[in-house]
Amino acid sequence: MTNSVTQIITHTFLLALAFGTQLLSPVVASRLTGVGFYKLGTSIVLASLVLVFGVAYFMQPGLDTFSLIAFGILVVTNIITFAFHKDEKTWLMWSLYIIQIVTFVFLIFHTYLPNPLWIMFFFFSALLLGISNFSMILGHYYLVVPKLSEEPLIYCLYIFWSVMFLKIMASLTIIFTTATPYLQEGTFLGDGYTFNWLFISMRYLWGYAAPLILSFFTFKLCKLRSLQSATGVLYIVEFFVIVGELISVYLMAKHGLAL
Repeated sequence: MTNSVTQIITHTFLLALAFGTQLLSPVVASRLTGVGFYKLGTSIVLASLVLVFGVAYFMQPGLDTFSLIAFGILVVTNIITFAFHKDEKTWLMWSLYIIQIVTFVFLIFHTYLPNPLWIMFFFFSALLLGISNFSMILGHYYLVVPKLSEEPLIYCLYIFWSVMFLKIMASLTIIFTTATPYLQEGTFLGDGYTFNWLFISMRYLWGYAAPLILSFFTFKLCKLRSLQSATGVLYIVEFFVIVGELISVYLMAKHGLAL
């Protein structure tokens, strides 16, 4: 029995969301936002981990001892940080953060080895999902801390653009090499000529072009200190990023195209 494409998509997406959100949690100092913002991000990580565990439980070959230990460490350390994190990050919280990231990295390599393309694809996807999700909840948090400077949100946009650039460059490398036969007229590779063009076009238009264009509007709104409007745009950015990444994971899981 093999895993379905739906299982692989769900598992990869949720694990990438959890890791990306965890990894980028120190981007804005918790003393600026208050501990509530950090706890909101931790809640997203915990919820994603629980869902990933549930999906992985029914996948083949199932959860081995290493994976069970890794999930246990991640859940327990996140519960501790949720319960005891203060506005100022202490050495204990930094230590737990390092443990979380190291455990995530080991779990990711354990899950996707011996396929280095899957590992590269996963890290790019996690970074993009993480920074778009982080930016969205940060924008939302300006309603809670209205005096917060717009600089943290602008800083997040710089990270978003950097990740987008790297991911698009990696994707274009695949388009002009591995994916080329899938786009030739009359091909029966993948989902067939018409559907290959449809999915790949949607991946680029919805997953790359739309979020990039909208992010520049967000930047302008931040400069105008219109942060509630910027947050509204970030919700749309997050939607397009999620759609784009789901299509991307589908193409990777079914056809091995890391777009």
